[in-house]
Amino acid sequence: MTDQKLDGLLLMAMLDAMPDAVLMSDADGIITRANKATGALFGYAQDQLTGSSINTLMPPAMAERHDGFMQAYLKTGKSRVIGRGRTVEGMRQDGTLFPLHVSLGHAEHADETHFVAIMHDISSRVAAEEALARSARIDAIGQMTGGISHDFSNILTVVIGNLELLQERLKDKESRAMLSDALEAAELGSELTSGLSAFARKSATHCETINVNAACEAALGLIQRTFDPQYDITVELENDLPSVLADTTQLQSALINIALNARDAMPEGGKLIVRSEAVTIDDTYMAQELDVAEGSYVRVSVTDTGRGMGPDTQQRVFEPFFTTKPVGRGTGLGLAMVYGFVRQCGGHVAVYSEIGLGTTIALYFPVLDAPPSHEPQVRDVTARKAARGQTVLVVEDNPQIRQLTTARLRDLGYKVHEAVSGDAAAEILQQDAHIDAVFTDLIMPGELDGLALARHIVATYPRIRILLTSGYAADILGRQTDDMKHHILRKPYRQSDLAKALSALFDGD
Repeated sequence: MTDQKLDGLLLMAMLDAMPDAVLMSDADGIITRANKATGALFGYAQDQLTGSSINTLMPPAMAERHDGFMQAYLKTGKSRVIGRGRTVEGMRQDGTLFPLHVSLGHAEHADETHFVAIMHDISSRVAAEEALARSARIDAIGQMTGGISHDFSNILTVVIGNLELLQERLKDKESRAMLSDALEAAELGSELTSGLSAFARKSATHCETINVNAACEAALGLIQRTFDPQYDITVELENDLPSVLADTTQLQSALINIALNARDAMPEGGKLIVRSEAVTIDDTYMAQELDVAEGSYVRVSVTDTGRGMGPDTQQRVFEPFFTTKPVGRGTGLGLAMVYGFVRQCGGHVAVYSEIGLGTTIALYFPVLDAPPSHEPQVRDVTARKAARGQTVLVVEDNPQIRQLTTARLRDLGYKVHEAVSGDAAAEILQQDAHIDAVFTDLIMPGELDGLALARHIVATYPRIRILLTSGYAADILGRQTDDMKHHILRKPYRQSDLAKALSALFDGD
């Protein structure tokens, strides 16, 4: 073996051992070497990349300008990117875009120009930064509204007090009626500022050990009397719930607020499901998905079969004065008050919604004196035994969830392909005969949603296993999918839940 060939083998061994993606290209932008991490990052087999243009790894708009940048650099030697890192967008083989950090180097050897790029996926970091920005925005709004509500409360105290004193002195019936209207309006303003204070966590919330189920049952009594017969209300309260700290009155108010919003989202009638259950969040992925600390919680959730909310609405649903209702139908403070109350009690609020299927709002209250959990050890054993080299196609239109799911599956040892829609997944299946299972969200844009994609796979690729997922209630999902054999994994799920579901899928028929 020649020294040059040995050097090449040693170089590739070193590159393949690196966790970051590394590729080399020539002056024409043709890839001369690419390590295994590059292929995994962009969804290509390693040997597919060598000899292809580096532009195939970029979005079209960037690819059109890239050759001009390279030629300008080679002529002038001036560059803003060589020798320093920058954030760009990468494009995988299936056409999906993702944030990418790139560091570039340049070398001349034997009269030949070489470029080296070191890259790593920063989707998780970007998602964390976006979550932090949302939290900071809500906190900033809370601080602002807290100050405003304080000033208005003082003003309204004076207004209401003087109106009440004046009411005792007026004898004229017409004048008393006008004063009564003014007093009622001032009291309504007081309720609005109370809502702002709750959002800003400045109102008096008396967190104490409470009976969650008793609070739910009291709220349900009011809800059932308020709802018309066309609404089917189901109650599923788990017995012997652990103790939590909360305010009974505010919990009842929160459930009523959520239920009334659900009723407005179901003008033609529908189903309302109220649940209480003890849950343990001891999985890093699940905690990241919910943006909640690991630990033991009591979860109180309200699910409806209404119109559902899109991602933009879900981002702003807890902001005060934000509402999708017609003018005069709502103040936009209901869910802001819910958010403020739960956060004051050290809890967390999560929203899951699908356009056309409905919404679930879940309140998480930390359990008092929760014993340490040993589940992570059990989960690790499940993870190690989960995969046997199978390839899974993940179909999910939400980029953060898709990135998280891909990471989960790779941690379990599966080979992973990604698709942003059912339509894209159908194209990948047509081109790749080595996919063993499809893990798809039920609700997605395009001609093929998750259910239609599942039916297409059953009819066209009967050997491929199918695992469906959704954050929606399993009993309602069952009615959507009862015409075909299916497995459904309900969001949010633990890593161990995913491992067991896939193992069962591959161990079954």
